[in-house]
Amino acid sequence: MTREKSLTDEAADKGFLLRVYRGDSWPASSRYGTSGSDTVTLIRIPVNAGPVYSCVSDRPMRKTYTRRDSLKLMGSALVGSQVVGSASLSAAPTTGVRAVRDEDMRGIFVILSTPYTESGAVDYDDLAFQVEWLDHAGVHGLVWPQNSSDYTRLTTDEIKRGMEVLTRANQGRSMTLVLGVQQDSTPELVKLATFAEALEPDMMIAMPPKVGSTLDDYREYYSALAEVTMRPIMIQTTPNLPGLVVETDLILELAARYPHLGYVKEEWQPVFERISALVGQPQIQRVYSAMRGRYFAYDLRLGVDGLVSGMAMYAEVFVRMWTASRAGDWDEVRDIHGKLLVMLTCETEIPGAGRYLLQRRGIFKSRAQRGRDYSLSAVQIAEIEHNLKGLEPYLVPMPARG
Repeated sequence: MTREKSLTDEAADKGFLLRVYRGDSWPASSRYGTSGSDTVTLIRIPVNAGPVYSCVSDRPMRKTYTRRDSLKLMGSALVGSQVVGSASLSAAPTTGVRAVRDEDMRGIFVILSTPYTESGAVDYDDLAFQVEWLDHAGVHGLVWPQNSSDYTRLTTDEIKRGMEVLTRANQGRSMTLVLGVQQDSTPELVKLATFAEALEPDMMIAMPPKVGSTLDDYREYYSALAEVTMRPIMIQTTPNLPGLVVETDLILELAARYPHLGYVKEEWQPVFERISALVGQPQIQRVYSAMRGRYFAYDLRLGVDGLVSGMAMYAEVFVRMWTASRAGDWDEVRDIHGKLLVMLTCETEIPGAGRYLLQRRGIFKSRAQRGRDYSLSAVQIAEIEHNLKGLEPYLVPMPARG
């Protein structure tokens, strides 16, 4: 066997140190990007390539990986590594697994809402159509299931089936698929994450556990997840244990130990100070805004890499806002955000407004929800419709259902 170094200096203690072992008869490597003196190397592996080989990082791996497994690990490690920088990996060959480009980790990531039939069953057809809509709207990533998805009202079997539906619906699309694997305890997390890993998502996300009493419980939980997958993992900072905050120092510690844990959805107060403490830290890969986009305009100035929130009914508007920020058009950012804030306030004032808008725009067939039944008055509907008109210049037509 011969060895290919993924970095010019094998001993470099920087980022995610990937080494690939391959058979002598396999084709030569191809280089896709550099950052300073470090060169990222990706091995071309044909479908009929030889036997098992190993991928190892800066810490011992627990097992040997097949060619297909290792290709997935390389894709995740390259994205998670600091040495990738802005290098495009879009030309990288794959064997059926969509290559994750560095840019895929930035932008508007929509947490999908969970649709229901009038009988209260999950409407998987509408869940799949939501993917079609979000692709049409131009979003960069899909996330499910999180708080905005009613995940606490879903059974484990419903979550697993939904993950399968979304995986199929996103095939052939450029959106980053992020599967939510949070569970009450670490053993439950490992089980669901193992299931999700088999679906080959681009990324995973997890809120903290509900079982435990110390930061060591959080540390064990996220460390266990980092051992299940080498894909990028987003830490969502909403604490599930009263009085036990996901401290910034813990996030930095975990990201230093596991580079693929360096993705953070920051939504805990004081949120601006916490975002500022993470942005620019060497072990942090991405920091995302949250909270329905209420603070997105200011968060963008603080340097966030995008927004992760439930806002399918306004998806294209947030995309427009993101695009304006990338172009440096802060007047446009202000104007769009002002109109969005009116709608977000409307949702707060009128329970059920969000479901009304999902149906109103044609994303869902029904307004049905579990555990809640909101009937809107004529006055409430008039207020929603009046404020929605402010967004009309930014709205795009809904795609036809198949």
